[in-house]
Amino acid sequence: MDNAKWYFTHESEEDRLWYGTFFSMCKKFNVSWPTATPTQKAFIEEITRVNYERELAKRELSSQPVRGFFDESVSA
Repeated sequence: MDNAKWYFTHESEEDRLWYGTFFSMCKKFNVSWPTATPTQKAFIEEITRVNYERELAKRELSSQPVRGFFDESVSA
């Protein structure tokens, strides 16, 4: 039982931030992940990534520059 408890309660601040961002983006754009189209999923994944990286930078948990939406290079 201890292993199961650890599995369900052991998450980092970054994990909580990513999942919180992901679920808030799904809600904001009214996307149900299980029934989303591939295009909707790609959009949610990308907008989650950008917002997550921005929040990490804001909280100073990452010093990496944030790559823009669907860009190959880093945005200013």
